[in-house]
Amino acid sequence: MEENTFLYNAIKLYYAKGYYDKQQVARFVELGKITREQYAAITGEVYSGTVPEEPTPETPPATEEPTTDTGSETPPADGSTGGDAETPIEGSSGSTDGPTETQ
Repeated sequence: MEENTFLYNAIKLYYAKGYYDKQQVARFVELGKITREQYAAITGEVYSGTVPEEPTPETPPATEEPTTDTGSETPPADGSTGGDAETPIEGSSGSTDGPTETQ
């Protein structure tokens, strides 16, 4: 038996289950992972020697800023925390900025 028996059997199983198509199996031949004869045994067709080029992923526009999702919501534009009650902020003089409980 050949050295690539395990890989051949895996590719054969995946092709039979529909996980791989003929183009993908042909790619394994191009990469030297299986032989032309193994391709024929898997697909039932003679290997033609060509593999269609894989489509290249579209490049996003360069002006788009990458986003980082931290999982938290965006804070409101007014600077509030979004809670029900406002928390007074104590300044350097000891006075508070914002509503307080005693007026």
